[in-house]
Amino acid sequence: MVTGAIKSPGFVSKIIPERKDAPMVLGYLVVIFFLWQYLTKFFSLSKDIIDEIAVSVMVNDIQLNQSFYSLPNSLMVIGPIFLLLFTLACNEYRTFFSNPRDWRGYSKTIIMILGFILLFTLSITLEFRAKSQVWMIMGGLLIAGIILVFDEVNGMIDSILNTCKSPKNTKKIWAETPIESTLTVCVISFYLIVLLVPILLPAFSIYFTTIFENVVTLLSFLLLGVFLYSAWDLSLERHNPSIQDQKFSSTVFLFAIPFILFVILRVMYLIKTNEDWRLSYEFMDEVGGFPVTNWPWQIDPSNDSRWTFFRAGVINSARVTLISIVLCTILGIFIGVSRLSNNRLASGLATAYVEFFRNIPLAILLFFVSIQIREWAPAFSEVFFPFEMFYFSKEGYWIPQPAIVNLIIAVSILLATRILTRYLDKDGVDDSEQGVIRRMAIWALACIVSLAVFLSGDFSLPELIQPDMDRPGAWYIVEGTGFKISSPFIYIVTGLTLFTASVVAEIVRGSIQSLPQGQVEAAISLGLNPFQRLRLVILPQALRSMIPLLNSQYMNVWKNSSLAIIVGFSDIFLVILVMMNNVGKLVPLFMLLLFTYQVGSLLISAIMNAYNARVTRVRI
Repeated sequence: MVTGAIKSPGFVSKIIPERKDAPMVLGYLVVIFFLWQYLTKFFSLSKDIIDEIAVSVMVNDIQLNQSFYSLPNSLMVIGPIFLLLFTLACNEYRTFFSNPRDWRGYSKTIIMILGFILLFTLSITLEFRAKSQVWMIMGGLLIAGIILVFDEVNGMIDSILNTCKSPKNTKKIWAETPIESTLTVCVISFYLIVLLVPILLPAFSIYFTTIFENVVTLLSFLLLGVFLYSAWDLSLERHNPSIQDQKFSSTVFLFAIPFILFVILRVMYLIKTNEDWRLSYEFMDEVGGFPVTNWPWQIDPSNDSRWTFFRAGVINSARVTLISIVLCTILGIFIGVSRLSNNRLASGLATAYVEFFRNIPLAILLFFVSIQIREWAPAFSEVFFPFEMFYFSKEGYWIPQPAIVNLIIAVSILLATRILTRYLDKDGVDDSEQGVIRRMAIWALACIVSLAVFLSGDFSLPELIQPDMDRPGAWYIVEGTGFKISSPFIYIVTGLTLFTASVVAEIVRGSIQSLPQGQVEAAISLGLNPFQRLRLVILPQALRSMIPLLNSQYMNVWKNSSLAIIVGFSDIFLVILVMMNNVGKLVPLFMLLLFTYQVGSLLISAIMNAYNARVTRVRI
């Protein structure tokens, strides 16, 4: 009997997991435990902040609670942020721009916008207490997560409309409605009842006291349940890839709600209570008062505002980034191709270069480069070139400075030539002998003309002055003559180039090795020499896999330029740091620095993505 009972499947055997499944069940319980702790922790912190900022203490028309936010103001800060995140998560904006008449394609976004407008209108017309504000804000975000996860807005709308048209068939209509739509309607109805009844019918507010006192537990329980449902639905993999991706984004949005809400509320609280967190930039209009090397505009530390110094820092960082990107790309391609060479010496030296510079920290490399170049450069008094055109020392490097106008005209001629050739080849590139000769003739003429324009301008040569022959150390270059390249600029460019080139070399090597061997064999069969194979066959195909990786490295160059402080170069980071020490406005300056680096990274990414789209474009 006992043996039979054990072997026969029954209710108990279905409920109690087998021994081999016990670790999995234990893992699920651990995950649920940490999720619960996460939800309750951040919801509790958010509730405390809302309770703090929602209390108005007015005495003689003076607000004594310095952290006070009116409910409309709170909604105007929190609402748009979560609306943006909601729109990105549900990914309905594409339907709106492609087919605006198909409102069902972006019905969730419409519902959320209408819901936000409704709550904002209620916040203006009704007087909500702090407890009700907690329920309005936190519960409203939970509703947004439920709508996003269940994804049954259209079914819910159809059921409501059919019910209004045929009230007699209400039971039948909702019996045929998907369970997700029914749950969404029930949750929204419960949310509105708890929100409005205590305000409109104060006599019934006592029945909602328990809900308001345990709002964190209730919302955490609901959010945990919806999250587990979404995770279970994802694990079934019963949807097509696009819907599966959307549900994954919805789950991430749902999981991030407590943390994002806490961060927003915390920042709101600090802005009100801490003067350092107020994003006011009036102090940037004051005089800077510290020297910064800048080109092409000169800075007067005694008259120019801090915005001028900020602009100088941005220009200096951009100069370092652009030059380093060009140099590291050229050097990286050379090193990467050399690693694939059959010559043991070339490949060995390239490998040694990559392994050395890739594995050394950039800060240490910059320090090492600055020391070595500084020791190698002679003292200023020892430097004199016979042609009196180039000078260099520990202080910097001086070269002839061309006329800016002539330089701009020369570059404009080359750009115009490029536009002309693109227009002539709009129907396809002419690879005939006459077409090749025509292109060579056009570019040769353009280069000759631009070079002539460039050389026809006046060059400002560096002027060396030595007042006393008995004091060689008194030699100096007359200010305003020649073009000075500061030593810190050389240090940071050299360090960034050497470091990034090692990574670029590995990207080039890996991309070339990923190509099919048949491509190289086909190029050999066509009689192409190694340089032609590399330029015409290998590199154009390798660009498809190189560009996304190079995009990341170019953004790293922009961000790593902040280490210029090690060598004393006046980049944007050093300028902001000096301002922080002088003014003390840490948060506004930090946000300005963050915005600058973010814009630079996005600009680099946009350019590289556009080029990547062009490279990967397939014409049939």
